[in-house]
Amino acid sequence: MALLVRNLLIFFLFSLLCMFMALLWYMEHRHPSQDYSEVIERLNNNQIVKLEFTGNEVVFTDRDNYTFVTTVPDVSKFLERVQGKNIRVVVKEDKFTLIYMTVISVFVVMLIMAVWWSLQPKKKEESKFASDKLVSLSGKEIGLTFNDIAGIPEAKEELEEIISFLKHPANFKKIGATIPRGILLQGPPGTGKTMLAKAVAGEAGVPFYSFSGSDFVEMFVGVGASRVRDLFKEAKKHAPCIVFIDEIDAVGASRASGASAGGQEERGQTLNALLVEMDGFATEDTVVVLAATNRPDILDSALKRPGRFDRQINLLAPDLKGRVKILEVHGRKVALHPEIVFEDLAKATPGFTGAELANLVNEAALMAARKGRDQILNEDFEKARDRILMGIERKGMVMGDKDRMILAYHEAGHGILANKLPNSDPLHKITIVPRGMALGQTQQLPISDYPAYSKEYLRSKIIVLMGGRAAEELMFNQQTTGAQGDLLTATKIATDMICKWGMSKTLGPQSFSIESGGFIEGAGGRLPMGPDTARLIDQEVNDLLATCYDEAVRILKQEQCLLKHLAEILLQVETLDGEEFDIIVACSVKKEVAAMKDSEHTCNTCTVKENCSVGQSMKEVVDEITS
Repeated sequence: MALLVRNLLIFFLFSLLCMFMALLWYMEHRHPSQDYSEVIERLNNNQIVKLEFTGNEVVFTDRDNYTFVTTVPDVSKFLERVQGKNIRVVVKEDKFTLIYMTVISVFVVMLIMAVWWSLQPKKKEESKFASDKLVSLSGKEIGLTFNDIAGIPEAKEELEEIISFLKHPANFKKIGATIPRGILLQGPPGTGKTMLAKAVAGEAGVPFYSFSGSDFVEMFVGVGASRVRDLFKEAKKHAPCIVFIDEIDAVGASRASGASAGGQEERGQTLNALLVEMDGFATEDTVVVLAATNRPDILDSALKRPGRFDRQINLLAPDLKGRVKILEVHGRKVALHPEIVFEDLAKATPGFTGAELANLVNEAALMAARKGRDQILNEDFEKARDRILMGIERKGMVMGDKDRMILAYHEAGHGILANKLPNSDPLHKITIVPRGMALGQTQQLPISDYPAYSKEYLRSKIIVLMGGRAAEELMFNQQTTGAQGDLLTATKIATDMICKWGMSKTLGPQSFSIESGGFIEGAGGRLPMGPDTARLIDQEVNDLLATCYDEAVRILKQEQCLLKHLAEILLQVETLDGEEFDIIVACSVKKEVAAMKDSEHTCNTCTVKENCSVGQSMKEVVDEITS
């Protein structure tokens, strides 16, 4: 109502302004007026040569071509006075008055119509919510097929049946088979859920409706439910077709909370409408609903029952073979150097999702373009990987000599433990170049993807993480904040070993953790337990971390010479890869043997001195690496 009053007021003021401007124009162009008695006197003196009648107004023109206007009380008597005189008489129509009155009349009519229209009950307009979201009436226009999707063969195999049904529904109907009404794609972010849904439509060549769960949720109760009905009404008109709802957890979350106010009530009504529509398909309706989420644990149970979302397909991060195929798909779009081996790149990117691999290829292409090259080299992929994992290089950061030395020993401690422990992943790179939030990093790459982790492997991982803090205390007898990330990761692994995986002899094979069931990190927690059990768990975690730290100190004490020389080399070259690290270790072992023969003592147990025979040829190693 307030909007209506405002619009009418604006219209009224605008009309008044127009009439006022017209009146001003008329006043400016009007002839000067004169008294009727003076006009009669001039007329008797034969000074008038022309008369222009416009109603009762008469414009006089005298012999000096001067014009003026007056109002004649009686036109007929005045014309009798004019007869017999040599005066030209012209009669004109009063156009301005006619126009002015017409404008006023139109204004009044329009004002009445506006008020009448505003008081009429509004008819419900036909919703275009669904039709506006129609991507294409031909799947070929989507431009995405299974050839553009890799790394998820099981999911593609599951969806092949849906494509066959959409293409040839008669083959299924003649034997009484019913295709699943809905398919739920669930997995971590970046695993290709949306791309897979588009590829299904592209393969089947059917219309594709794409929505987000938030499109249905509004602050006004009933809007979301109406949009759901509009969607399925439109979809049935274009059947066979695919309806894709991304992030369905925004509208399909469980109603068990019991809240009934505000947005929760609106979401509940929208979910009810979705449940009714999905269960209301006739057997001849060939509408398939695909939905994607990374929080399947919070979806309402009624949404996942048979007859609605009959199938749930998990899309996880690809394995080694999957990463190779994904890199091949994205590698076709860029110019690669012949030396690029996708298998090596896949081994260097464990845990990467499809989206992260696509980003890796694009970042490498950007790196090559900045260098002015026509092809992407291995070093571009290496820099792109570091950028994704650690962030950009902080070239403007200035560190003092003492801080750089502590950092070098810190990373050297990680590297030595990664090399010496039998169950540890191979060393890939050590760097003391600050990137992102990290001052330095020691990278390890697994030989292959692990389907499960052994207790020995996890324990070795904790020992490697403790290597930085152990090296700092061993060489400088002090602790720094640089071990923050290492300690957080080590504590999480130790807690999971005790609470989640039952790797404690004291507590036995039992789990004390609650899994969220979703694919978003940070959810879950511990099961309810007594104070004695909680105290015992904390003690077991503390003992495991302390034992791993003592083991790290013990190994580094035995390798003090290697630790010192590795840190010195890092201070000079800043970055070492796995091959260069192996050269340094081999040189160290060779010189240890020579030192034992010459001085008849074990170099592992000697104190680190400048004249240690192991360090005499380290300059040669540095020269070899830097060359």
